Formats: sequence, structure tokens, C-alpha cells
Amino acid sequence: MEESPKTVRASAKSERLNRARRQHSDRMQQFAEYLEGKKRGETAAEAIVIAGVERSMEPRKKLFSEIPSIEGERIVIDRVVDADADALRDLIDNPHAQRYLPTYLFEKQCDDVHEVIRMLYEDLFSNKESLILAIRIKETGELAGLAEFYGLRDSLHKVSVGCRLRERWWGNGIATEATRLMVDYLYGETDIEIITASTMVENKGSAHVLEKADFIRTARGVEEDWGFPEPTIVDKWFC
Repeated sequence: MEESPKTVRASAKSERLNRARRQHSDRMQQFAEYLEGKKRGETAAEAIVIAGVERSMEPRKKLFSEIPSIEGERIVIDRVVDADADALRDLIDNPHAQRYLPTYLFEKQCDDVHEVIRMLYEDLFSNKESLILAIRIKETGELAGLAEFYGLRDSLHKVSVGCRLRERWWGNGIATEATRLMVDYLYGETDIEIITASTMVENKGSAHVLEKADFIRTARGVEEDWGFPEPTIVDKWFC
């Protein structure tokens, strides 16, 4: 009996995710070997080579070569559109939602959210500075928050990720699902080989999300510039 197109798509998606998870497991082992190499006094480049972190021969798309649509069980991560303006304003204006975030986030640099949305996919995207996407509820299309890929270092195939949610969507597992989808997309469809993240040390909720998404904490109490008068103390993560 011939499978339906829906079944075929679901099977293909499952295979892509399983492949991404296998690759993630391999990278976790490679990263452990990399850390051991660093302990032996090898340079970062030597440690990476010795750990066997090599480019895959399979052609992979470049991050920023597209504006993706990434579908999960409950959410879709895709382009921010003008109809999201009110929900985006709710995220920006909520002090609880902004408590553990840098001051210089792109969406906070202009009072007109319609202009922010227009600019998301112009120079910010074309210069590969940041790819900001909507995290939206699949059932309703409502914008629940933003997912961001930033800090691309193309020569190292490395990028950082982060997400931020409107307060009404906290505690529903949305951030965990979004983070997992971002990782699956990067490792399953692009040439990215290293994914990192940063969280304020006080932000236990985001730390828990990263742990559930299989990130490991690689450094504690590191100073970073998040735009505040004093350096921000953060934990560093790797997936």
C-alpha cells in the first residue's frame, strides 16, 4: 500500500531529527575530547584536530542562506511578520520578560515595532549579524516569542542561539521545544558544528531550558558586556 504524502513527510522529518541527534551525540564526545586536549596544553586548533572535529563531506546549506520555517509539535519558528507587531510590543515592554536579557537586543533599538519588523531581514540578515525569527503557536499562529541565531563565526562553523518569550507563555515547555528545534535545524540542515549560549547566572529558568535541550555548561561566572553599566556575570553553554 502506497504511503500518503503526509506519512512520507513525517518519516523524512523523523529521519532528519534522528540524524541530527546522532551528530549531536558525536559532537558531545568530540567536545569532551577537545576539553581533554586543552588540559594537556594543546592549542585550541590542535585540540579540535586531535578531537576529530572535521567538516562533513555531505553538502550543507549555510546559515543565513535562507529564512527557514522550522516546525515542531506545538510551535513553528519562522519569519516575523507585520501582524506580529502587537505581540512583539508586549514582549518588548514587559519588564519581567526583559529582566535577564541584554539591553542592546535589536528589537529594542527602535520605538516603531513595524519598522523593527521591516528591518529584521534587511542589513541585519544580509550582513549575517543576526537571524531573528518568530516562535509562534502552531494552532493559532500567535507570536509567543523570538528565536535568535547570532554571533556567527563562519570559519569555525560556530553560532550562538537564544530565545525570549512573552510572559504569558512561560512554564509551558515552549522555550525548550524552540531551543531543541533550533539545534535540530542547525545540526541537521546547516554546516554549523558548534552551538553556544549564554545565560545570566541568576537566570535559573533559562539554565534549566538549556539543560533539557542537552546543552552542557562549560564555564561559570564569566564577565560579558550586555550593555549594562557593569559587566554581566554569565554562564557559558555548549551543545
